[in-house]
Amino acid sequence: MVRRTLDFLYFAGGVLAASFIVIIGLLICAQVIGRELGIQVKGADDLTAWSVVATGFLPLAYTYRHGSHIRVTVVIHLFDGMARRLMELGVMAVALYFIGFLTYSAFDMAWDSLRFEELSQGLIVIPIWIPQISIGLGSLLLTIAVLDDVIASLRGRTPPYMVASESLGGSVENLE
Repeated sequence: MVRRTLDFLYFAGGVLAASFIVIIGLLICAQVIGRELGIQVKGADDLTAWSVVATGFLPLAYTYRHGSHIRVTVVIHLFDGMARRLMELGVMAVALYFIGFLTYSAFDMAWDSLRFEELSQGLIVIPIWIPQISIGLGSLLLTIAVLDDVIASLRGRTPPYMVASESLGGSVENLE
């Protein structure tokens, strides 16, 4: 049950990001058509910028779980067995710390924007915490995904990002 819920959350982040890509495309089409008809699409630049941010952060957990993030394995690939497993666990622990800090900072930024009633500066005036929340949500999903893999690794299982990466031929050894 927990596994299915987590996988659904990661997938939902990916679907939301894809939705924002569609929104970006629709905004661009509206601007192009509007320009030809002499109609200005007000706020399209702001909406596009906020959609790009959402597109960058929301799918982080989904792509991580599927081994699609770039991993630099210059040192780790030199180790085998338990030494490699400990190195992977150490790297995941460091990543968890930094991603957790990013998550905290993102929600803190959105909270400050909400608390101080900060508004956007563009043609569309909305509370700025609304587009900022995508940074926090995407970072939170990634924090959960990395924690999920730390727990899996401590239980002796191979984290899914490693399985996905190896199945795609993503290891350094296969590239040389």
